[in-house]
Amino acid sequence: MVAKSLLALSFGAAVVLGQESCPGYSASNVQQTGSGLTADLTLAGEACNAYGTDLPNLTLTVEYQSGKWPIWQRRRHV
Repeated sequence: MVAKSLLALSFGAAVVLGQESCPGYSASNVQQTGSGLTADLTLAGEACNAYGTDLPNLTLTVEYQSGKWPIWQRRRHV
């Protein structure tokens, strides 16, 4: 609730309302790789463009990295 209030103050009420009616994406062709996964993302309904233009098709790539590096270099690339 606090986050929605902050969004309303920062970006206007249209963005907050848009979040609730946006369809999101459906994942297909999910494949595990040796170091993460990939998936095809397809818009799961009509674009609402709450944060800019919704792209109809995307590719998600997730790469898991080990914690062997110093703390400032540990991160996930998405």
